[in-house]
Amino acid sequence: MSELTHYIELKAIPQVDILQTDVIAHSLQILHKFLPLYQGEIGLDFPAYGLGRTLGGIIRVFGNEQHCTQIKTQLIGEGLQDYVLITSVTPVPEEIVEYYRYQRVHRKGQSAIRRTEKFLTQQGKWTEDVRKEMLIHQQNQKTFPHVKLKSSSTKQHFVLAIRQFRLAEPASGLFNAYGLSQVATVPHF
Repeated sequence: MSELTHYIELKAIPQVDILQTDVIAHSLQILHKFLPLYQGEIGLDFPAYGLGRTLGGIIRVFGNEQHCTQIKTQLIGEGLQDYVLITSVTPVPEEIVEYYRYQRVHRKGQSAIRRTEKFLTQQGKWTEDVRKEMLIHQQNQKTFPHVKLKSSSTKQHFVLAIRQFRLAEPASGLFNAYGLSQVATVPHF
């Protein structure tokens, strides 16, 4: 596992006809295309996370110097610089006081209720009270900043909700194909 020694930033360029959230979603879609090539060694940070209940207009891409240089070249090759400013590869500052972990949140929707209804109906345990309880639980779920993406394998649209955890100490581990992790942290500055 490589160290997160360098980073690049993707800063959404204000567009008249495209929302900042759409630019960030497009950027994540393109990043998702390349991140699996780095075998979990690229992590993402969202410095403006939570502003307006969004991921913000900046994505920080962390890795070693070689990986950051390669991914920058790949992003430029995809034409992403038409939508975002891509900064030069920069060393991570020496003095880091906090670290963040970003995890994907799977929100239960109507399809989960239908699956549960089918399962409990087969067991003879489904009631209208169970449905009401599930609907109340669904409405009370916390909403996290998210983007709408399209699966490259199934072509279905889905919501990628991301939860942020603030930590005082770094934790090593691997990142998934979205640059998120259940364990690993990224420096935050």
